[in-house]
Amino acid sequence: MKLPILSSNTQLGIQQQLRKLYERIAEHNGVIPDLCFNNTSYQGLRNYLDPIHRKAQKCEFGVGEYVTGVGSLGFSAYHGAVYAPTLNRIYLIPSAIANQANWHYIDCNTGEVVTYAHNLGADTPVSEAYYYGCYDPYNDIIWMSPYAQGPESKWHYIDGKTGEVVAYTHGIGVVANYSYLGAIFSPLQNRVYFSPGSQYDQGDYHYVNCDTKNIEAYTPTTPVPNTCAGGAYDPINNRIYFAPYYFPATDGVAYLDCNDGSINILSTVSGQFSSGAYIGAIFAPTLKRIYFIPYSQGPEVYWHYIDCDTNQVVAYENGVTTENYAYEGASYSPVTNRIYMAPMNQATQSTLHYIDGKTGEVVAYNPVTVVRSRGGIYVPSMSRIYLIPSGNGTQSLSWNYIQEYTDVEVSRSLTGGGIYNKTP
Repeated sequence: MKLPILSSNTQLGIQQQLRKLYERIAEHNGVIPDLCFNNTSYQGLRNYLDPIHRKAQKCEFGVGEYVTGVGSLGFSAYHGAVYAPTLNRIYLIPSAIANQANWHYIDCNTGEVVTYAHNLGADTPVSEAYYYGCYDPYNDIIWMSPYAQGPESKWHYIDGKTGEVVAYTHGIGVVANYSYLGAIFSPLQNRVYFSPGSQYDQGDYHYVNCDTKNIEAYTPTTPVPNTCAGGAYDPINNRIYFAPYYFPATDGVAYLDCNDGSINILSTVSGQFSSGAYIGAIFAPTLKRIYFIPYSQGPEVYWHYIDCDTNQVVAYENGVTTENYAYEGASYSPVTNRIYMAPMNQATQSTLHYIDGKTGEVVAYNPVTVVRSRGGIYVPSMSRIYLIPSGNGTQSLSWNYIQEYTDVEVSRSLTGGGIYNKTP
């Protein structure tokens, strides 16, 4: 049988339809990473994200503010937040407000800030109890990183199914005051590691065993040289890089090898760290880098990232002007492929910045007036990043979010899972 000859217009139409089909196949070949990140790989993550990034190339965004109705917050009331995907809420991590009866979450169905009673009674934590936190997708739990709560016999977590605040006896003995600054999920080990604050020189460090929900100790043969503040998981090398806070440049950058649980040090190549250099880190999948978020490093010419291909610390010229204590933590947008940094002292300036996840360029933008923030949380159902207020005694009526104007959908399991669902 002789096949019909197709016109050029018909052939073009078929090619266009095939191209759309191939795009859909490519998107679905990138299996949507589940909450635990255990059904995909780095390449699977890229296969899922790359078509989304292509669709959102011209996506615009703006910074909004909204009235909270919660009244004035004291200085450092909250340090960071964690998204509870089951309840579709953002729970703020209580710091200076921890010893008060009421805390807050953001309802991501309505955008309302809700005041709730933790009902802990005699188990109420101390002031400055927690700094930052991380989501445990296996147990649907928000683990809060113990700061001033460290020496206390009981710590706390938030149940992601019910919203209940639970006090638990950790049973590991005494740890240092101001012990930890952040938590990072290790998916292949099924653990949540705390980022060593004042605990860095105490011998033992600690993690959550998500199989048992117990706190366990480990003794590093190579301890971290000084205080870390947050960190990020590297899915290419199965490592956790801790963000260098009080680190002389000669001390390098500490990472935890999740293959054997050892802590190791990468020496720096160039560009020194300032005192209190970085708070937080974010994995940029397209560039295969982990970017540290500049705190007191802000005014310096050089900032730093980890090249996950070469496993080197890279100093890069940022090309912008920022304040001291500029940013504290950040949030990755899987739609626009940007790392939006949460403004601390930079909130007093007319210009804020994000890191372009495709080029690595630090990009300036001009928002409305914003309040000081400690971390940000991406909400996929809203295409919105909520900046988490620090509280400074006067910020009372309005908080801020970054709104991306897009109809491109992204999986809640990716942004709500263990890799990105943390602060700082």
